[in-house]
Amino acid sequence: MIKNILNLLIFKPEPIEYYQKYSLKTSINIAIFMSVLYGFLLPRPIEISFIANFLMMLMVVPVMLIVTWFLTKLLKLKHKNTSFQALFALSILASIIDLMLIPLTFLAQFYEFFNYLQLAIFLYSLLIFFFAFAKANGVGLGFSLLSMLLGAIVLIILIMTISIIFITLGLIPEPTLPPV
Repeated sequence: MIKNILNLLIFKPEPIEYYQKYSLKTSINIAIFMSVLYGFLLPRPIEISFIANFLMMLMVVPVMLIVTWFLTKLLKLKHKNTSFQALFALSILASIIDLMLIPLTFLAQFYEFFNYLQLAIFLYSLLIFFFAFAKANGVGLGFSLLSMLLGAIVLIILIMTISIIFITLGLIPEPTLPPV
C-alpha cells in the first residue's frame, strides 16, 4: 500500500483495475480513520461542541462515497466500466497526503508561512487526484478536469445540505454576519 501511495505522489498511478485489490471495507476503514484524526486533532471553533465536530468529520465518509459514485457514473459516459471499489480505493490513497495538513494547521497558529504551505499541500493533493483519475482510467486531462469540477459541485451541495441539517438539529450555531 505504501508503494502505491508513493507512486501516486510522483504521478505514476497504476491502471484502475490494479486498485481493485483493496476491498471496499479496507478503503472505508482508512477513510474513517482519516476522518477521526481530523475530528480529534484539528482545532475546532468554541461554538461547536466536540460531538458535533466529530459527527461532521464522520460525515466526510458518506460524502466521499457519494462523490465517488458520481465519478463512476461520469466515467460511464466515456464508456469506461470502472468499478466503484477501485475508484474509491484510488481516491483514498490519493488523499493520504492530506494528513500533512494536520500538523501544518497547528503550526499556522504561530507562523503565517504555514498557511501558504497548507494551500500548497491542498493544491498538490488535488493535482495528484487529477492526474491519477486521468491516467488510471485512461481518460483525457480535459475529462478529468471536468469530472473534478462536477464532483466539486456535488461535494459543495452535499456539504451545504449536511450543514443545514446540523444547524436545524441545533448541533452547530447559525452563521451570523459580522457587524457593519
